[in-house]
Amino acid sequence: MGRKKKRGKSGNGEGSFRILSSGRMEYRFTYIDQYGMKNRKSVSGYDEDECLLKEAEWLERIGKLKNGVDPEATIPELLYHKCRSDYEKNYAQEQGYARNIETIKRIEKSNIGRIPIVQINRQHMEEFLRSLTEYSNSVISKVYRMVRLAFRIAAEKEIIEQNIMLSHDMRCPKSNRKDTKIRGLTVEEQKKLVETMEARKPPKGRNDYRLQLFIELYSGLRMGEINALKAKDIDLKKKLIHVRGTVSKGIDERAFIKEGAKTDTGVRDVPINKKLEPYLKEALKQRQKNPKGLLFYDYNKNEIIKTAQVNCYYHRICEAAGIPCMGQHALRHTFATRCIESGIPAVVLKSWLGHKDIHMTLDIYTDVFNSMNNGAVDRFAEYVDKL
Repeated sequence: MGRKKKRGKSGNGEGSFRILSSGRMEYRFTYIDQYGMKNRKSVSGYDEDECLLKEAEWLERIGKLKNGVDPEATIPELLYHKCRSDYEKNYAQEQGYARNIETIKRIEKSNIGRIPIVQINRQHMEEFLRSLTEYSNSVISKVYRMVRLAFRIAAEKEIIEQNIMLSHDMRCPKSNRKDTKIRGLTVEEQKKLVETMEARKPPKGRNDYRLQLFIELYSGLRMGEINALKAKDIDLKKKLIHVRGTVSKGIDERAFIKEGAKTDTGVRDVPINKKLEPYLKEALKQRQKNPKGLLFYDYNKNEIIKTAQVNCYYHRICEAAGIPCMGQHALRHTFATRCIESGIPAVVLKSWLGHKDIHMTLDIYTDVFNSMNNGAVDRFAEYVDKL
């Protein structure tokens, strides 16, 4: 047993020293925690001065916790708190919040995920940034942006003295992978796809996504927008589709209908052409009553149809047709490609596709627009000759 020696008042309350059997000094003191509760804490050292120094460090940490600062916080802890706060204050919607949580989970599994941010040094960060190169550039960008945010928060809360992410050599790494560019189907590939879909009949009790794929091919709508359509959105009299929502992925992978489309310009009216009309009529004919009043619904699972489900089906269709599979989003690109080939102006296509501005349309379909330049000089000369 060690000998006890009273010290009187410590920082928050009374404390006492005692000499342990090992010869080290132990100091036990009381303090008020960040929740206003009285607690006791023990620290040990070679002498009284070391114990008092540890007491002072502990009380400083508690003081920071009372002000909403945890000096032992990790990068994920800081980010979870920030994202939850933004979501609760409606600065972020459920879809964006869910994406941020996915990104934070990636960081949590990494070499810096469980180290207090105050202990992370340049070597840790160099190793972490190198490890990101196995991901796609889009994933890397999201993770890098989040890590920079965590360090900025830590600096503002005075958890760290120096923000190492501001250093010139802590740049966003680049992926080892090549960026995959989705292209539209060639005319020959499109014919094979259409023939295969028209001939294919899904097994009994299985979902049939052919109508959605045909609608995407002949309207250019995003698959999330198609699966969010309601019967009232199809105006056959005025020959218009009213795009007013999209299927989004929320917390815990939950699919929900997000009012408004992917962008502000995504809320739009898309004209119904002759190739598109029969598939919309068939969809209206096949539609059954469902809780969401949707044109398309997974009646087997009694839930909203996710884009991933259609993608799996499309992959099987492409295999059967013997054409490359780049995901069903290629059908939206195919629609745009056929529009450009038929001479539809970019400004009109921008409106149909729901792009934010004309530059997006021109950038995405640069190759297609460039290919249409072939023969343009000859057409110009023919026109001038007629004048």
